[in-house]
Amino acid sequence: MENILRSGMHDFDFTLKPMINRNRRRTNAIYPEKEGVWEEFEASHTGEKYLDGKVIIDHFEGIFPDGEVRKGMTIRAYDEETQQWSLVWLDNRNPHDFRPLIGKFENGIGVFNQVVETPDGKPLHMRFTWDEITENTARWQQAFSFDGGNNWDTNWIMEFTRI
Repeated sequence: MENILRSGMHDFDFTLKPMINRNRRRTNAIYPEKEGVWEEFEASHTGEKYLDGKVIIDHFEGIFPDGEVRKGMTIRAYDEETQQWSLVWLDNRNPHDFRPLIGKFENGIGVFNQVVETPDGKPLHMRFTWDEITENTARWQQAFSFDGGNNWDTNWIMEFTRI
């Protein structure tokens, strides 16, 4: 099936139907100099529109390889003026951080960026990428850069499949 080109308020409509996502996540992602391992697990995903379609909230629930149940949600808000999305991820494990990743879709690929600090005070550039979007599938990737965005290290990949 061909990828779907997205642009505007309907960019994330593919998240509105229940999906299963296969996760590949590297441990120690925030400290790439320490050796980490790739772990795999499945999670469920559902989404719903709010505020006349300008906000989408999706829910994530998975059991990590260590047996921990992780629940999370993404709040996505669309700004019609800038045609950009703001994304905020919240979960049941980490302190809540309401600073959004900002970005948009171009040519069927969504790229969203944010700069935060690591626990030891270094700048951490974070990038979320959405691609390979069809009626029944999608892929999300998280990457970190510790050198101002010159080099990126992908540390989490989710492959979504419609239920």
